[in-house]
Amino acid sequence: MEQAPRFAVDIMLGKLAKWLRLMGFDTFYSNSAGDSFLTALATGEKRILLTRDRPLAAKMGNSAYFVHNILLPGQLAEIRAAFHLYLFHPRTRCSICNGILLSISKSEVAKKVPPYVFQTQKNFLQCSRCGKIYWNGTHIQHIKKTISEMIRTDDNTIISQDKENE
Repeated sequence: MEQAPRFAVDIMLGKLAKWLRLMGFDTFYSNSAGDSFLTALATGEKRILLTRDRPLAAKMGNSAYFVHNILLPGQLAEIRAAFHLYLFHPRTRCSICNGILLSISKSEVAKKVPPYVFQTQKNFLQCSRCGKIYWNGTHIQHIKKTISEMIRTDDNTIISQDKENE
């Protein structure tokens, strides 16, 4: 089984970074990371730098990918095609900081989520890095639908289902 690519994304592609994380891909992004930092990070951590900066992409050669599309739906479709991404794992990465999401007991979130959410949800996830709490609200189906529409999925694409948290 081939390991999914790990990405680093430059400042011009912040929305793309968020959506790659929502799809479950390990994606570094910081709006304060400069070219030299991103170059060192991509090289050191064997990440692919996604950029709209042609000279930077050319300088990095095979360690970078120049994103041609300007709009997010086109960018996602382009990245999917370029890296043969056909298996997505939503709800595995924090969309804010890229941390891994881990199950957390309902009792541990009692004072950390709105009362209605606590009463209506039974499964929760917490970011291992920033501590943000996630639950399976109606936004999850919206995210999956948006991903499917933006990347024009076909029968070869799988958006993994977490049956316990559905």
